[in-house]
Amino acid sequence: MSERATLPFDRARCADEPDFRELAEVAPILIRRTGADRHDDWFNRTWLDFTGRSIAEEAGSGWIDGIHPEDRDRHAAVVARAFDAREPYALDYRLRRRDGSYRWIAAKGEPLTRHGVFAGYCSSGTDITEHRDAQHSQRVLINDLNHRMKNTLTVVQAMAEQTFREDRPMADAIACFGGRLRALASMQDQLVANAWETVPLRDLVATTCAPLDPGGGRIRLEGPCLVVSAEMAVTLTMALHELLTNAVKYGALSNDTGRVAITWRTCMEAGGQRLRLVWKERGGPAVSVPVGRGFGSRFIERCLGGEAGDRSTLCFEADGVRWALDTALSA
Repeated sequence: MSERATLPFDRARCADEPDFRELAEVAPILIRRTGADRHDDWFNRTWLDFTGRSIAEEAGSGWIDGIHPEDRDRHAAVVARAFDAREPYALDYRLRRRDGSYRWIAAKGEPLTRHGVFAGYCSSGTDITEHRDAQHSQRVLINDLNHRMKNTLTVVQAMAEQTFREDRPMADAIACFGGRLRALASMQDQLVANAWETVPLRDLVATTCAPLDPGGGRIRLEGPCLVVSAEMAVTLTMALHELLTNAVKYGALSNDTGRVAITWRTCMEAGGQRLRLVWKERGGPAVSVPVGRGFGSRFIERCLGGEAGDRSTLCFEADGVRWALDTALSA
């Protein structure tokens, strides 16, 4: 150990030195000194600028009025234990700023000695409000992602159960399931790009349709610019994927002349703004009503969350399949 490291450090003596006092006054942290009688007798300029009070107002125990009421007992208990044991302490608490707002302070206290005798504590504090806010936001995001991941896995499980339960060759079932997974993955990419909040409807529809309409000449999109929630984005993506798959196999996209129009609009009703989206096929083979309902048809017809007034209607009209969606649009 070096000679310097073994030298005693008399903090109280140093605090009385003009050079140290000058540095402490302008230090970018909150500093206060507490005497052995547990009353505070000095606060640096940074502290006083933060609280907007004078040393006379803060001295003694006056500054404690600035601690958030919910944190006072905890702060007092930690400091009391440290004083009794003559040990350093550390804790976070909220302190009232001069504008009346409370800020989180990371505080540390070190015992002071004068000529080998305990003389009180020197305490420093750093404003960590932004750091705590960032940590809170991160926790909220992780919890939200965890919730969404569970929902996604539930969707995947339902797709797998329905896809492989249907009476079809295994190769076809695997191909069908792979297509559904790719559609879901594409939607996840869009949600990540938009911070898992909202997705532009036109981008959602265009991205979902692009693999099955490479030239962009057979599927027409028409509607105003608007955004939909993450939950609705997943539902719309899966419904459109099922419609596209059916159109390629049996409908308007199974020949060279068929076309699909996807249109949407919004309207205001007593309950708020609503989205009305329509998928309409034309120019494909003659349509007949299927005898049974597969996963795709059932999903499309039941894709809404059951809110009052929501409707999802799948019609096998003679000139082409028509799907009409009428649902509340989140603000």
